[in-house]
Amino acid sequence: MANAVRVRSVMMSLSSFAGPIVAGALIGPLGYSAVLAVTCAVVVLCAVLVSVLRVPAAAMGNIPGKTSWAADAAAGFRAIRLVVPEWRLALLAMAVDFALFPVFAVVIPALVASHYPKRTWILSIVESAFAVGMILGGAVVVRWSNALLGRRRTVPWGFAILGAGFAGTGTVVSLTGSDAPLVFTVAASVLLMFSGAGLCMVTVNTGTVRLLATPSQFRNRMVAAASFLSGIVMPLGSLASGLIARTSGEWLALTALGIFICVCAGVAWADRSITRFLGMRDEDLDNAYLREFPHAFGAAAPGAQKTTAL
Repeated sequence: MANAVRVRSVMMSLSSFAGPIVAGALIGPLGYSAVLAVTCAVVVLCAVLVSVLRVPAAAMGNIPGKTSWAADAAAGFRAIRLVVPEWRLALLAMAVDFALFPVFAVVIPALVASHYPKRTWILSIVESAFAVGMILGGAVVVRWSNALLGRRRTVPWGFAILGAGFAGTGTVVSLTGSDAPLVFTVAASVLLMFSGAGLCMVTVNTGTVRLLATPSQFRNRMVAAASFLSGIVMPLGSLASGLIARTSGEWLALTALGIFICVCAGVAWADRSITRFLGMRDEDLDNAYLREFPHAFGAAAPGAQKTTAL
């Protein structure tokens, strides 16, 4: 399972790496409007392809019964709320995504436009560097870190590396200003590459635990609920970072967001409920949430032990 999650992470990171490069190559000859139109067409095509997918007949036999999408969604939110480590991870992910999303959606584009208005290629390079870090993280860093530190320590360290890379990039901007674009590009690329690897150290391990510990019929609902909770805070993060960047400067906004993520690393390290499940072996994680939180999945739990919130 861990290897499957790592491969999935690498494939998604490859698309993140290719995106800025393709966009930069197309904007020059085609212009912004044409590239936006192409992007819209690709998204529509993907939606069509997803809609025509069919579940294999063998897999249909594992589906317990058809329910409405509203009931499935409610069951997913109920499960994630009642499973203590998942609820705390969801809250932690909301806090981190609050700071992570606006870095590339608002702060760095505004920083490049403000400090290097005639060198938009810098934006493509630093965003691609983050994606390269994610590729390396999913391919090798997570495996090495788990072997050396264990999953329980890798996740907090991943948060810390992610935040430190952002804070370091903000510091580089404050020191170099607008006079050294090459120095900024090299330093920011290295730091953001570390940040990308740190993000994979978190997502691969937490995703593996979620998939292994959740009952099979609830996996999609748990993953969807966790993704939704993370996504709803992203606009708020963009608003907050935009206000900080406008009033105090982009470098300060970037530094503040990085420090905030480092604080989240300390929270993850101190939470015994999260670290206990992260420290379990894959064999012990199999349906662990069902055994310890049966009420979250509507089970009667004969002989199952219900843990208290640590």
